[in-house]
Amino acid sequence: MELYKVLRAAFPDFHAVIHWQAADGNLVTTCKTYHGTHEGEFFGIVPTGKAIEFETVDAMCVVDGRMTEHWGVANLFSLLEQLGARPGG
Repeated sequence: MELYKVLRAAFPDFHAVIHWQAADGNLVTTCKTYHGTHEGEFFGIVPTGKAIEFETVDAMCVVDGRMTEHWGVANLFSLLEQLGARPGG
């Protein structure tokens, strides 16, 4: 959840568009694209004012209406490229 705090500070209008969501017992899986405008520092990258988007897939274990576990994959490489950063280069 720390990553989301960093994302919300760097992209104040950070929001998701959900493409699909499926539930099987306590497991909820979601495919979405996040959008935002780079208005705050993001891992040392000064604000660019650029609009960004990147895809994620999340799987969550939900028990009694509360998320108890979370696994996710986010295309942060794409996000860094959009901001002009080249990881490892």
